[in-house]
Amino acid sequence: MAQGGLVKCGQLKDLAIQTITQAGGRIDYAEVVDQESLEAVEEIKSPVVFCIAAWFGKVRLIDNMEINI
Repeated sequence: MAQGGLVKCGQLKDLAIQTITQAGGRIDYAEVVDQESLEAVEEIKSPVVFCIAAWFGKVRLIDNMEINI
């Protein structure tokens, strides 16, 4: 979605949470942070990292994805 022009981090997080929840997961955390400072950002203006952790049953999955637009 970010590659398609969606730069509002709140909307990106909501979409990810909705997708994981619909797949049966439970979100531990979801945050979009600046790639250098790791501070949370509200809008993508420079490289960021989407950090997310979710539970699927007894398994906790953690992933980080770099987003450059």
